[in-house]
Amino acid sequence: MSFGRAIISILFLSLLFLTGCSVSIEDATQKSVDTFEETFKAQPLETSEDTDIFAYHLPTGFTIDSESENNIVLTQDKQTYLLFVNPFEPTDSEVLYDSTKMNLSDLLVDHTVNEDNRLGYLLISPVDGEEEEFYEVTVGLGGVKMTTVTDTSNMEASTKSMMEIISSVKIK
Repeated sequence: MSFGRAIISILFLSLLFLTGCSVSIEDATQKSVDTFEETFKAQPLETSEDTDIFAYHLPTGFTIDSESENNIVLTQDKQTYLLFVNPFEPTDSEVLYDSTKMNLSDLLVDHTVNEDNRLGYLLISPVDGEEEEFYEVTVGLGGVKMTTVTDTSNMEASTKSMMEIISSVKIK
């Protein structure tokens, strides 16, 4: 009988441990909003990559998968990111924000910051049809936006990396 209790106790403790390791969507979104605001207000990082139209900072661990005139597909640890730059939209433009928001249903986060002639936004919505819970995270700054699909445990880090990249974009 004590062996059975030991097994049950181990299973119970394992369940508590696994539950404790997961991040709730509420915590993940709040941390992402906080990180978004901190990075929005921080000094932009130096550019390290160039295209014909713009330059941008590429964080350590990111690789360039493909590049076209206005789009760059990046990867970090098997997670894909899409960077889009419209060089004709100023940093306070609402065009990308409005069009992106219209294409997302069931928004969990619709957060904007409008400071110093810059409109920054963070949009988070669940991805339907996935076995596990994944979320589409989009950050934008005027005519520049970046999107990825992530889980709650990587949401804050993804938000920070994307904000560092889009904040650094310099149109040529």
